[in-house]
Amino acid sequence: MNYGELFQKIRKARKVSLKEMEDIVPRRTLTRYEKGETDFPISKLEALLQRLDFSLDDFYHATHDKKIYPRYGKVFKRLREQRGFSLQDFSDIPVTSHQIKLFETSIIMLGFDTIYAMLQEMNISLQDYSFLLNKGAEEPFGALLQDIDGAYYKGDKPALQKFYLETKECGRFLFLSLSIKVLLEKISCEEIRELEGFFMTVDLWTNYELFVFQHTAYLLSSSNLKLICTDILSLKYLFEDRFFCQRRLALAGLKIALSRIKRKKSIAARYFLDFSKEFLRESDELTKTTYHFVESLYSYRETGEERHKVIMQEVCDMSLKQNGLMKEWYQENYEKLIK
Repeated sequence: MNYGELFQKIRKARKVSLKEMEDIVPRRTLTRYEKGETDFPISKLEALLQRLDFSLDDFYHATHDKKIYPRYGKVFKRLREQRGFSLQDFSDIPVTSHQIKLFETSIIMLGFDTIYAMLQEMNISLQDYSFLLNKGAEEPFGALLQDIDGAYYKGDKPALQKFYLETKECGRFLFLSLSIKVLLEKISCEEIRELEGFFMTVDLWTNYELFVFQHTAYLLSSSNLKLICTDILSLKYLFEDRFFCQRRLALAGLKIALSRIKRKKSIAARYFLDFSKEFLRESDELTKTTYHFVESLYSYRETGEERHKVIMQEVCDMSLKQNGLMKEWYQENYEKLIK
């Protein structure tokens, strides 16, 4: 792309007409410049670019990039906006807000080091970003989320309390902190409304969004949840090779189903059990065991048949005997809902 073509692209993107710039350069001259038929002094070009809110450095940067990959900038923008970052939030990185904007609108490509630094600022790994570019989205806070998962599955409330206090101090971890809080205590109606607003605007489902969904979605209304679940099911192919994504979605469905069983919402409970089943993996013993437990509870409540109660008791006994994950969760729910 030559200078004139790029200038025209920027001008049209800014919705500025040739007439609005003829006080700097005659319209006919500017038309010829955009066609690559003429040139004019740098001072004139700089004045024109300033009218477009564009720097000379960015202009030359754009013209010297040999190849632009539009999806890189588009995906980055969606992630940035979804995470609540403004263009000015990367001031510690050697990149201007103008350059980020140009990157997001497919006018320039940023260097690998710059993209990597901005992803790190948003707690998104390069692996996750690459996966999203090619297929879908995954795992921003990998190690931290795994540690929180471990504490939850083991019923380690002191560890969860520690994670809650640590994440509470960071504004960027608002919904992560809220998710941990749900595991420790009841949250307010206002906080539930914040969660509903968050989920209804999610466009890219990374491990972060799925973590929040796994632990808090059961608090949302069934009508909103069905809309969200329908959206997730339409993207099922994105999670086919992502073990933790499938585990989170399966466990989220089971947690929602359990909450509906408790409230005697049989139809809703069945819907979310079926949703969970869509993401079960044969190799994931934790999720399969939890599914059998919740499905047996559902069947017992529906039919009163003793065999379903026996299955739940066997799950509890086996988990306690093997010191398994979620042993306290199984026992607590069995005692509350059966005994």
